[in-house]
Amino acid sequence: MSAALPFIDVVVAKLEKQTEQITLFHLRAADDVPLPAFEAGAHIMVELPGGHTRAYSLCGNPADASRYEIAVKREDGGQGGSLAAHTGLRLHERMRIGAPRNLFPLAPAAPHHLLLGGGIGLTPLLAMADALHSAGASFELALFARDATQMPMTQRLANAPWAARATLYFDDVLAGQGRAAPEQLQQIIATQAPAAHVYFCGPPGFMATAKDACTSWEPARIHYEYFTAPPSVETPDAGLSAYEVVLKQSGTRIAITTGVSLIEALHAAGADIATVCEQGICGSCVTPYLSGTPIHRDTCLTDEERLSYLAVCCAGSASAELVLDY
Repeated sequence: MSAALPFIDVVVAKLEKQTEQITLFHLRAADDVPLPAFEAGAHIMVELPGGHTRAYSLCGNPADASRYEIAVKREDGGQGGSLAAHTGLRLHERMRIGAPRNLFPLAPAAPHHLLLGGGIGLTPLLAMADALHSAGASFELALFARDATQMPMTQRLANAPWAARATLYFDDVLAGQGRAAPEQLQQIIATQAPAAHVYFCGPPGFMATAKDACTSWEPARIHYEYFTAPPSVETPDAGLSAYEVVLKQSGTRIAITTGVSLIEALHAAGADIATVCEQGICGSCVTPYLSGTPIHRDTCLTDEERLSYLAVCCAGSASAELVLDY
């Protein structure tokens, strides 16, 4: 699972300004053939100018393989990826992307789907709405933003065949009605039918509110995806500062010393393990392990997957030895 995914040559076919900070990029294959099919909720790795590689959700209709659509929010205080996209990508520019990968899939057997998005977090939900509508499935979409100027894709939302199932909530409007966005979000979740599934994506505060509102739900009915790693709190099980990693396939033993991360030590030893987000979000570095007790700090693996895999970009170890199947 840790091998780098094959990359695809594409060109920027169209750019659309959605808000002052958000741009929608339409990507087509450089040889003008259909791109690989993707499922709703999938993302792609995008190589950007300046050596940056980032993961972005596909927000186009999964039924259309002629192009991919990604929306990028410019973050002036970020690590440079979004700035590279906004300042470096031009119309007709050639670039490389990874094949689609889905860590945020729909639950096909769910009787009803509640899609919740905060700001740019609506991107994977648009593809979900298209797929659910095509399948004749029951769903509703609720989107939140500070005000109407901060909501991207408004024209697409208005023209969608499922437009009647989408509701927009703006902080400034809710405040004028004596309500707050977190309270509205909690109310929407609380009024769902017992067997419904919920999907949410957005900024940290939005995610925290949605997760808190779902505490009484069965874990299998809750689906979410982070764009940035949630705040972490140091705990006594934060892991050993020094331990040893064994690469089973080669027999290589690597000493992890104080102040050196697992992925830094692996790369220094020549391990060709791809990393993109380096926050445990995108899943590009997920690697199987055979023994030991890893400290998981990712948001891309389920509890079941963590029994066999770890995201080496952010994981630690609670055991003196950690054996990777690599």
